[in-house]
Amino acid sequence: MWRLSDSDSTLYLFGTVHLMSADVEWRTPEFETALKDVDTIVLEADVTSPEALKRMGEVVGELAINPPGVTLSSLLGPERAARVVELAESLGLPSAGLEGFRPWFALTLVSIAAMQKEGHHATLGADQQVLDQALGQGHAVDYFETAEEQLLILAGLDDEVISRVFEASLAEYEDFGEHMTHMLDVWRMGDLAGLEAMANKSVQKVAPAMYEAMFVARNRAWIERIEEMMAGEGDYFIAVGAGHFVGEDGLVDLLEERGHTLERIQ
Repeated sequence: MWRLSDSDSTLYLFGTVHLMSADVEWRTPEFETALKDVDTIVLEADVTSPEALKRMGEVVGELAINPPGVTLSSLLGPERAARVVELAESLGLPSAGLEGFRPWFALTLVSIAAMQKEGHHATLGADQQVLDQALGQGHAVDYFETAEEQLLILAGLDDEVISRVFEASLAEYEDFGEHMTHMLDVWRMGDLAGLEAMANKSVQKVAPAMYEAMFVARNRAWIERIEEMMAGEGDYFIAVGAGHFVGEDGLVDLLEERGHTLERIQ
């Protein structure tokens, strides 16, 4: 967590993990103080309101479904498709049900299933906990983007890019519990190099286009919003995925490049 402030604004920037299990202890006195002291919290996107869920369902219907005669297996090829079937069945997903989806959505479903099998859920993630606590404290809530925009980013990626990401993720899926434990340990220790290696480097190497879309472009858009907050008045608590803060394309380095001084407070 970092603090960015001037004469009339204070911004706290907090890196989250989107899905967690109930037994993860991560809150600190610094976190509690920062969240209590602000006027507004800012999250990546609204993914829980009825309006957002309705629109997400519409986007999935429009962009995640294969046209007649096209299957997931035909898009992935036989070897990759066989791996998807094996993995899906190990996670309790009906592999036949995935055949109607484009690779980006099938991979999303598999990833969520892998995390949920290990007890990690979005309702327990740091983002949701920040939102719940902020609403209880009477803070205003804002978002950098919409859930629809997030889905459109994934839907706009080439099928081959998604397939390469899936292949690179197979080792993680084979022992996902250990992978998540390690990632959460790195996150709780605030190990920025470790976070970059786990969250960013592999994607950057395997699928540069996905890294550009998921991290670089979004970070640069968010920087504009952050500078607007700093130009105005008020105190904000910004909570977005921890992967957005690390590396030369991360929010911290980008803000420092623009002349801002950030104080790391945990």
